[in-house]
Amino acid sequence: MNETRQEQRTEARYRLVARPEEITHLVCCRDVSWRRTFCGEEGLEINPAAREVCAMCMEEAAAMRPDWLSGSELRCPVDGNPCPDEAEIDRRIAREIE
Repeated sequence: MNETRQEQRTEARYRLVARPEEITHLVCCRDVSWRRTFCGEEGLEINPAAREVCAMCMEEAAAMRPDWLSGSELRCPVDGNPCPDEAEIDRRIAREIE
């Protein structure tokens, strides 16, 4: 079976946490492994409840593609393509925490 890059399973399994007070880090949603963030942090947790994003991750993403946050849709800082919608990201999270 030929899976797309987003559907490929990673070796690491992540733990879903809800800690709104913590700062979250950014990863490329198309990356096969979500282990390393844009700022270089490594982790095994997914925290969709976080309200603040790591400033270093934002700076690294802007350095890769300054216009990634401009316009009506998010564009991937890595390849410039539109980012997947929330439903696609939610499906990926579900696969990663199984």
